[in-house]
Amino acid sequence: MDELEGHIRKAIEKFKEKIAEDQELRKELAEITRNININTTDNEGFSFIMDKGEIKGFKRGKLETAEIVLHATTADFTALFTGELKPMKAWATKRLKFDASIDDVMRLKKLIG
Repeated sequence: MDELEGHIRKAIEKFKEKIAEDQELRKELAEITRNININTTDNEGFSFIMDKGEIKGFKRGKLETAEIVLHATTADFTALFTGELKPMKAWATKRLKFDASIDDVMRLKKLIG
């Protein structure tokens, strides 16, 4: 397991804790399923499915279809996870790009914020 994979796995565990504690968030996500790709420009990336408030199928590589796709280098994703790079700065400087609906972007912000 490399450093970025470790950060993503920790974020998934944090997400599980947040879902367990927050009834409103569980309710909001109860009917939502999204395929998510984390595309890194310098390796195969990662993917998982957020299915009704649960994270399933985390793996290396991309899902064939995804409603949410995040794009950055491995170094920039790592910097985002460690707090060295702030999400808004990464987006404004085009170090982080995403393909997703505005609703999904707002939901992601709530989940990681």
